[in-house]
Amino acid sequence: MLDERLSLAAELYEPCEWGADIGTDHAFLPCHLLRTDTCQHMIAADVSEKALSRARENLTRQRLIDRAEVVLADGLEAITRQCGCISVMGMGGELMGNILRKGQDKIQGAVLVLGAHTELHLVREAIRDIGYHIVQERLCKAAGRFYVFWRAEAGFEDLSSVDIRYGRLLWQEDCTLLREYAAWRRRVLQDKERGLLAATTPDKEAIREVQADITWYTARLEERTC
Repeated sequence: MLDERLSLAAELYEPCEWGADIGTDHAFLPCHLLRTDTCQHMIAADVSEKALSRARENLTRQRLIDRAEVVLADGLEAITRQCGCISVMGMGGELMGNILRKGQDKIQGAVLVLGAHTELHLVREAIRDIGYHIVQERLCKAAGRFYVFWRAEAGFEDLSSVDIRYGRLLWQEDCTLLREYAAWRRRVLQDKERGLLAATTPDKEAIREVQADITWYTARLEERTC
């Protein structure tokens, strides 16, 4: 059974003949997509041979290995054929942004399902820079941590600096989880602010940036009653 994070990724996935999961680890997502016939075949890729060993074991145990290619590769270098959907998850925003830019010629119009742990604005920038646009921006909570996921499709969309920094589609729906997320983000930023202020030589620019973020999330909390 998938956790909340992988369940959301599966929900965003585009049904297709060939899909690819970059940073697959245990290959839980490819196994689910193959079992449910969301994808007929999957590329399960990782930079870690240890992770790929686990992936092979899970695919073999579920009798899905004949429908999968398990690939040791860096980022989108794993893509050797046309894919209808590509997922990239389980890493920081800077790394994910670099992967998308470096491997954009491998994407070839595939739907992207993306989920970064940090620096979400860098992923939104990369999506825009490779000529894609966000069609869904969704939130989930798994094991006490919040995750933002994107479904992105080919087609450029200009974004404001606020859209890139905080997201746009994410905030268009009222829900209790969004309010909880905003409160959590504010706490994290307030902790960061205290650390910056306590530094021997405070970084004034970083302090201004984090204070602006705190103000933005505070406003989101004040305007939501759900």
